[in-house]
Formats: sequence, C-alpha cells, structure tokens
Amino acid sequence: MSSFIRDKSGFTLIELMVVITIISILFVGSYVPYDYYSRLSKVHVSINRVQQTLENTKIFSQNGQLFPWTTKNANTWLLIKKWAHTMNIVALLPGTRSFIENENTKIIKTVSLENGVNINTIPYDTILIEYTAPRWDMEIYISPTQTGANFDIGVGWKQVTSGTLYKAVKIEK
Repeated sequence: MSSFIRDKSGFTLIELMVVITIISILFVGSYVPYDYYSRLSKVHVSINRVQQTLENTKIFSQNGQLFPWTTKNANTWLLIKKWAHTMNIVALLPGTRSFIENENTKIIKTVSLENGVNINTIPYDTILIEYTAPRWDMEIYISPTQTGANFDIGVGWKQVTSGTLYKAVKIEK
C-alpha cells in the first residue's frame, strides 16, 4: 500500500484568498480618507495662491511696474474667469480696459491653481481687478466699461460649490 504524505509547509488557496481580501479591505479603507484630504489640501493651497496673487498684483502696481517695451507706468490687473484653473496678472497702459491681450495689454504672469481645482463662483463670467499705478487704488470691472462691487471668489474641487471642498475669498475695495 502506498501512503500519501502531505507536506504542511505551504499555504492553501483559501488561506491566500482570505489574506488578499483582508489586505484589499484595509487598502480601500485607507485610500478614501487619503483621497479626500488630498483634495481638501489642494483647495486650501489654491485659496492661498489666490490671496497671494491678489497681493502680488497690488505690489506690481505699487512698485511702478513698467509696461513691456516702454518707459510708461502700467496699471496692473488681475483677470479672473469663471470655471478656469488659472488667473492672469496683466499690465495695461493707463486708460486701457481690455479683457483680451493686445498692443495695450500684456500678460506678465499666469498663476495656476492646484490640479483639479477651479474658480467655480464669481458673480460674472469674467472679472478684472485693477490696481492703478503707482497709488494701487483698486477698482473692480465686470466689463470693459462697467464697474462692480465687492464679491467672493469661490474655489472648489472640480465643480463643487459648497461643502468642505469649496472655499471662498472675499474681495473688497
């Protein structure tokens, strides 16, 4: 008679499947909070970037930013568009108000928000915030000829407009 001798030094298929299942559950359980906090962090960094860009625009005006290729002082503007993930700091010759780049307007800096974060809420589709050189008087324009009042810039993850993945920055004259 032959006898079968079983080697007990390995794992059974059932044991391996149980271990893989437990590891998968632990991984999924830890990924969800990580992803949420990663997005929340990106929104907070983007809010700080918006605030810093506002300050930088004011400083460019205050320091007498020269219009490119001239010796004339330039007014500096911050161009903000709804659903965009970038903002442009623009130098304009005094007396110019334009929402597009031309011979009187030059983009001097483009600031990007974090990946996946957009400007979700502003009262109009496009807003220009002007700082007049060199006094840095502030004016808000909702069109090249129409001024606006105080408003909030809402920054959120993708298209979120409320909750923890959305923050607002108040712009006041």
